[in-house]
Amino acid sequence: MNKSQARKILGLDGSEDKREIKKKYRKLMHEHHPDNSDSDDSKLAAKINTAYELIMKYYDDDTRGSQSSGSQSMGVARAKTSRPKHKPWSAKENKNAFCARPILHEVEDFNGNNLGTIEIARGKYIWTKDEEFSMFLKSLYETSKELIDNARPSLFFELPEIIKQKYLADITYLLTGQFIDSTLTLNELALVEADSYKVNAMVELEPGASPPKPGSMLYPAGVSNHRLFLRNKVGEIIGYLSFKDDRLYYVVIPLFEQKKAQVKMVVADDIQKTRRGNKYVDLDLWIRILPTETSAVESTNNQIQALLDKYAHEGF
Repeated sequence: MNKSQARKILGLDGSEDKREIKKKYRKLMHEHHPDNSDSDDSKLAAKINTAYELIMKYYDDDTRGSQSSGSQSMGVARAKTSRPKHKPWSAKENKNAFCARPILHEVEDFNGNNLGTIEIARGKYIWTKDEEFSMFLKSLYETSKELIDNARPSLFFELPEIIKQKYLADITYLLTGQFIDSTLTLNELALVEADSYKVNAMVELEPGASPPKPGSMLYPAGVSNHRLFLRNKVGEIIGYLSFKDDRLYYVVIPLFEQKKAQVKMVVADDIQKTRRGNKYVDLDLWIRILPTETSAVESTNNQIQALLDKYAHEGF
């Protein structure tokens, strides 16, 4: 629960003082306490208690900050996390990664308004669920931007934005593979079955492709532009692999590109659905991860360096 949700539960608009907050809290508890109600409001009462404790914590924190600095108030922006800036992040590191990256967190004011992001740590940290995935991707994009800005001195002529964005996308994608632990992430996002992982996937159908029959198997047909195309048993390419949970894309596709996975794909049903304007059919996907070679890490680092070198000399 965040401050904005807590305020909504208590019916606050942010202008109340401590006495008014207590008054609203007591009124709500009187109305919804299980002992005072014919219905079972125990869950709502628990939410009200949690919301009140959260609001009072931030109220007290702001009050102490105001007394110590003379400049803070309830409206002052504060991070969603209480971690001090650049305190070591509680995640393992990939010591062989190309470079360090920032850990970013959103900042909001007391009213729950988003004020941007701050860097709270920096290192070669692997992504975990403690880090919002959108912030993880933003972290890698900013890291890629730093890399290409440093690779090409500002005194050089500016490249067209479309070229710069292509390099940014390619480097960001390669960095993503270095900061996602496939096994760790699949343990969190997939169903573990013996020595494999089962995930819900789908095949986004090519225009005019016939949907495969339920229970039929599909096979990898090759990767192009970070998309894994699928074929049926007679060799016809019918579409490409996709996921409802976008996080899986950054785990599964690199495994195929690096030839580190064995898979089995079975069509779940023949009901065509629509996603982002494309038709798709649900799949059951089983993944078995193969042993990783150190050379794969070195290869990714070499690819990143090659892109940076090419970018530095682009246009000459």
